[in-house]
Amino acid sequence: MINKIKRNFNNMSITMKITLWYTSFVIILISAMLLMSFFITDKITGDTNKRELIKAVNEIISDPDEFEEFDDGIFFLKYDDTGEITAGNFIHGFDERLPLKESSLSSYNSKNGKFYYYDMKIYEDEWIRGVIPVSKITQETSLLSLIILILTPLLLIIIIYGGYKIIKSFLKPIEKISDTALEIQKSGNFSKRIELGEGKDEVHKMAETFNSMLNSLENFYLHEKKFSSDVSHELRTPVSVILTESQYSLQFADNMEEARESFEVIERQSKRMSELINQIMELSKIERKDKIILEKINISNIIEKIMEDYKNLLIERSIKINTYIQPNLFIYGEKVMIERLFDNLLNNAMKFTENKININLYAEEKKCILEVIDNGIGIPEKEKDAIWNRFYQINISRNKEINQGFGLGLSLVSKIVELHNASIKVDSEENKGTKFTIIFSLLNQG
Repeated sequence: MINKIKRNFNNMSITMKITLWYTSFVIILISAMLLMSFFITDKITGDTNKRELIKAVNEIISDPDEFEEFDDGIFFLKYDDTGEITAGNFIHGFDERLPLKESSLSSYNSKNGKFYYYDMKIYEDEWIRGVIPVSKITQETSLLSLIILILTPLLLIIIIYGGYKIIKSFLKPIEKISDTALEIQKSGNFSKRIELGEGKDEVHKMAETFNSMLNSLENFYLHEKKFSSDVSHELRTPVSVILTESQYSLQFADNMEEARESFEVIERQSKRMSELINQIMELSKIERKDKIILEKINISNIIEKIMEDYKNLLIERSIKINTYIQPNLFIYGEKVMIERLFDNLLNNAMKFTENKININLYAEEKKCILEVIDNGIGIPEKEKDAIWNRFYQINISRNKEINQGFGLGLSLVSKIVELHNASIKVDSEENKGTKFTIIFSLLNQG
């Protein structure tokens, strides 16, 4: 039974749960207040009547000649030693034959009301009894209490209904948030947002946070969707070429020489696929990192060694190289990532330059500045923001057949810059060239 009640309670809406708790609390509170008010009223009025009665009887004891049958709301009766009334009037609703008890304050209830009476001996054979009915104030108080008791259920209904409506009104935005989340779950439409209007309370802040989270989810979803589409697109061409060459070789190759030509094509396309997969894995590996362990590295030595490695290749491609590398510049970084960063920027410059590349590395105002400048075709203004996106490629490049890429290099550069808490900017003018500038925090110069 208890488990069933708990299960039903857990299945209730939050509005109903709060209303039930709130109702229980209000009922307990009002009941306690009523009981306390009844007790205190009865105590105060009863004590007042009793004190007045004892005081009046004692005054007559001290001066018997001042006896009056009725004075200030109190009736007085005189009895002889046998209990017979010798003075005083009949009191409506009170039993005058009640036994006498010296110095005893007693109460008597009848259908006509409640009385307090107090007995004392005046002399050895004479008694006096004071009788006071429950005061008018007490009766009015009792009537008021009765009215409150009758009206309390109605008041409770009004309070509970009003509370329910208020709670429901306050929880309506939360219901809207829940409905929106459910709708997104069913439809998979991440463009939905919670619209609550203006407000700065906790619910509005929660809705704003929820909308921010939806923005992130939508961006992530669109990003991954585009990434999957781009990967599929990039892999489709080499796979198609490999299949075509394989089928051609099987069906039409008459000798080893013709088959070898197909094998060479298949090998090139396979290498291209392998290179693409490696770049995707490397980019994914870096993008999963929120932070990396940075060490003090000599970036001047790193750039100089890479330039030495590229010397012959640059000569072969007839690219003039100018370098200004300030020695012994230190930054906090990861050596392999810095090598990858510069390698990608240099390769990018070699693809698009006309015939010259400038490499500058120098310190300036506690910063370490790395510049890679080419005199190539430049980047159109409308494409500057897009070059950091994965698989984005500018269609025109120098020696396109030699410099085929996948559009992942600058995405990789951007992520490495972010992990090193550095910044990167690109200045470019069409048909004049492009300059990439990376700014690191400089440790010292040696």
